[in-house]
This record gives sequence, structure tokens and C-alpha cells, in this order.
Amino acid sequence: MHDISLRGVAIGAAIILGGIVASLLAAWLFVRPVEVTPPERAMPRTAPQEDLATFLRQKKARLHSRGPLEGDPQHQHIPIEEAMRRLAERR
Repeated sequence: MHDISLRGVAIGAAIILGGIVASLLAAWLFVRPVEVTPPERAMPRTAPQEDLATFLRQKKARLHSRGPLEGDPQHQHIPIEEAMRRLAERR
């Protein structure tokens, strides 16, 4: 009679080996090199105020213009004043 089961030892060793492999994989994921965009290819930095001013200027121009909807060439957007007038006329 054997007091030690070879099958149990093998299962235990496999569990320990699996844990070591999983730990090494997790460590590699945390310390692997990350690709950094070179400064010459990075987007130019602008002041947040300039970005906001540009954004607001674009949105205001769209509110007061007429043109095709993005992704839907069958429909058009209309100036906000005209849209509000049409809604008021319906009621």
C-alpha cells in the first residue's frame, strides 16, 4: 500500500505549474513595451479654448445652414429658425 497517490501528486503539480504560467503571463501583460507615437506624428496640441471655439463655430454654422445629412443622402437638414417655424405652424 502506498500512502501517496501519484495521480494526486501529478494533479497538484499541474495546478502549481498552471498558476506559475498564469502569473508569468499576467506579469508580461503589465510590463510589455507600449508603442508610443513619435512627436512628429502626434496630433498638434491646441489650447482647450481654441478647440471649444472651433467646435462651437462648427455647430453654430450647422444650425444656420442647409445640407445633406451625414450617412443619409435622401434627407437634408434645415436651418433651426425654419425648423422652429414649421413646428409652430403645425400646432
